Amino acid sequence: MNPGMPSELRRLRDLFQSCDPVPERALAGAYAAMSRRADYRDPVSLRLIGDSAESLAKVRSLGPPEPRVLTFAMPGRVLELDLAPVAEDRYQVSGMVLNRAGGTPPSGDVVLRHRSGECASALDEHGAFRAPDVPRGPLSVVFRPLRSAPAVADWLVC
Repeated sequence: MNPGMPSELRRLRDLFQSCDPVPERALAGAYAAMSRRADYRDPVSLRLIGDSAESLAKVRSLGPPEPRVLTFAMPGRVLELDLAPVAEDRYQVSGMVLNRAGGTPPSGDVVLRHRSGECASALDEHGAFRAPDVPRGPLSVVFRPLRSAPAVADWLVC
């Protein structure tokens, strides 16, 4: 633990650990998630730059729910994905990776990390991808281009 931590916080931590310890199942899950994260050494940041859920122009409609659109930026590229609800607890995710310079479409795959594991989808010849069955909840996006470092996004709730 951090040696510069105030003594009050150390005592509070000890109190929580003695009265309400973290369940072994939760610890095992956290260590498993960290080991999966080790697969993404030296990642490039995949920054969230747009989220349709934060739009001020929300309109209620009687039809099917509209997909949530997330836009991420990384050096030289943009990744955009749509989260379309297909069931109460599931999304169909589709999207595209675009080069900003207008060059050839990128190759590689997009990995959607979620509470149950991860779904990988290869980019087609146009840079598009699709994952038909992604659970709702915490989600992190990883773009793994061929022959370069992956770009990893922070976790968000969908």
